[in-house]
Amino acid sequence: MKITGFFLALVTVSALAAEESVIFVHGRSGSHCDSAGGYATDVNNYWGTAKSITTSASRYYVGYDGASDPRTWGSCRAQSKLYQVLEAKCKGTNYCTIICHSAGCYASEYFIDKSATAYNIRRIWASSSAAGGSELANAAFWTSTGMVEALKTGNARGSYNHNNMKGIGVYAIAGYEATWTGASVILPGEADGAVSYHSTCGLNTTGSFSNCLGATRFSYHYIWSGRASGTEWSSTKNGYHKVHTGDGTNSINTAAKLEYNSCRSLGLGCK
Repeated sequence: MKITGFFLALVTVSALAAEESVIFVHGRSGSHCDSAGGYATDVNNYWGTAKSITTSASRYYVGYDGASDPRTWGSCRAQSKLYQVLEAKCKGTNYCTIICHSAGCYASEYFIDKSATAYNIRRIWASSSAAGGSELANAAFWTSTGMVEALKTGNARGSYNHNNMKGIGVYAIAGYEATWTGASVILPGEADGAVSYHSTCGLNTTGSFSNCLGATRFSYHYIWSGRASGTEWSSTKNGYHKVHTGDGTNSINTAAKLEYNSCRSLGLGCK
């Protein structure tokens, strides 16, 4: 009886120690690296009000040098920062959900493919994912940096196995700008001002697409349909009339926040 009680106590302590987390991974930008080496702070407020999701989970942030190659390791580099947070918050009895934006989705997918560890990641919410690269990087539309070089479509698509998500679902929240700007002239098909549908929708080929379902998607890549009101969801495009960057009513990250909240209220697995 004493032994049984001892093991029951261990199980109880283990259950109490389990933590549910939401981990935010930012995209191309300046530096959002926590100089103290932590992950509890949204350094320089990249996520703005978009991080104020309704959740019972803890919030953590992968903050790195947003001008550096998202595939690299080192001080304030995306792969090192992902490793630090996932090791601490997504193993053992701990589970996590990733909300990524733009190149943060590229960094996250790359990490999962290359990692030998099976992390407890429930799903990835991919807001305007740049995992398939951007023609703006191809055309030198942006000032050259390690990040921009990595975002060239050939590099983004050829540097890792996009089908190897280890069973983790990647749910696209895609935006379309629906206006002709300098960027839109370069970007094929529907685009949010920074990435085209072929990238943000997880399609396995580049090209001009007017719908997120316009081609075959990589394995474990899905479209998160518009379940939240006020998100300007288009059923003909399977995307949102939202722009890529910024924080506010027209930001794709605001749509991601509303969809996460809706997912939770509908009991669809968001903690």
